Amino acid sequence: MTDTASIVDLIVAGLSGKGLDAWEVFSSSSKGLTVEIKDGALDVFVAAENAGFGLRVLKDQRPGFAFCTELSPQIVPDLIERVVQGAWSSDPDPFLGFPMPPTKAPMRLEQFDHLLETIPVKDKIDRARSLEAAARSSDARIKKVRKAAYVETAGSVTILNHTGLKLSYTRTLVSGSILVVAEEGEDAEIGWDYGFSPFFDRLDMDSIGANAANRAVRMLGGRPVGSRQAPAILPTWVASDVMKVLSASFMADNLQKGKSMLAGRIGECVFSPHVNVVDDGLYPGGIASSPFDDEGSLCERSVLVSQGVVQGFLYDQYTANKAGLHSTGNAGRHGIKTPPTVEATNFYIQRGSLDPDELLSSVEEGLMVTDIMGLHTADPISGDYSVGATGLWIKRGQTEFPVKGIAISGNLIDLFKNIDGVSTDLEFYGPFGSPTLRVSNLNIAGAGG
Repeated sequence: MTDTASIVDLIVAGLSGKGLDAWEVFSSSSKGLTVEIKDGALDVFVAAENAGFGLRVLKDQRPGFAFCTELSPQIVPDLIERVVQGAWSSDPDPFLGFPMPPTKAPMRLEQFDHLLETIPVKDKIDRARSLEAAARSSDARIKKVRKAAYVETAGSVTILNHTGLKLSYTRTLVSGSILVVAEEGEDAEIGWDYGFSPFFDRLDMDSIGANAANRAVRMLGGRPVGSRQAPAILPTWVASDVMKVLSASFMADNLQKGKSMLAGRIGECVFSPHVNVVDDGLYPGGIASSPFDDEGSLCERSVLVSQGVVQGFLYDQYTANKAGLHSTGNAGRHGIKTPPTVEATNFYIQRGSLDPDELLSSVEEGLMVTDIMGLHTADPISGDYSVGATGLWIKRGQTEFPVKGIAISGNLIDLFKNIDGVSTDLEFYGPFGSPTLRVSNLNIAGAGG
């Protein structure tokens, strides 16, 4: 990993001599490996290293921003000149500001695999091969594996600002993902799965491969059902997709722009009493866990919904200043090329008390939704949605046959109001997670309607 400390020192010295009211240096470096296997052979092998700096400054409440990816002392004067000129040419904003140094030590997280760089590359390629083999061996109807990938990243972040704040952390992340095709006669269906961990030896490739195969095979022979309203089961991966869409309404910037369906509803019982929503930047092993956010505020665990009652929203420093509140540690960046904005960390519904099989067996007749297409098109203000879906039809507590060619529609708030069962099987798909959910009533449009 590239040593950037000397260049950071030059940047800080240069900024300190420009008469600025405030400044911040964000330094990020990463080293990654991507391996993809196709038909047992190595298809993609990419090793990459990236590093760079993002600078923010304030002069008379006017912001400037600049970045660079060239790690050379020679670029420092030009970088500083660009960020200062940006401040002179922008409009003032009284809510801009940077965090003060934390009053307590950042939490120490178990998120760095010290053995990762010592593991031979051959072993990492073999992990990707084992992923493909696990899927193929699960069922003879798995005829193709479109992609079986192993990805790893080791990275570090350092943040400094004019208040004396100086924070750093390192982390590793390994992941496996696979997309397979099951075929039977003229019918073909795809299945996928994904898993991640900070630690190489905790990534279960066999499970990822088997899950993807099972999802493809069980959809063979799908057919529509008639239009109706029925109970539904949302398994973890589908519920996590729904949580991703819901999360936008908890972002303070959307709230302040009038783009949240939850505006003005703090203290109101908006969702089912079974629903408890948390955003936890310190979640053990979480893909978005870190001791502090991307502008230096300490990450925390924010309870957003308690027994259906809306408790609050997620803030970075800017939106917190605007609201007269404190940052919840939810500033995130899409790399060094953009300033931070409000982002969820590990955003999820807390696990319930019911076994997943118990949820399924409780449904006399209904739909287990296995995939939703286009949920991102849901109206962010009203929460209305109408999207394509596939699933498994349930009769007397058992899945009977695969269902495709249907649509589901409704309102996101109503969907969460209708949750009447939450399982124990909390799973994360990236930064969004959920247990299996049972919904009392779902609007299904299918054959004949």
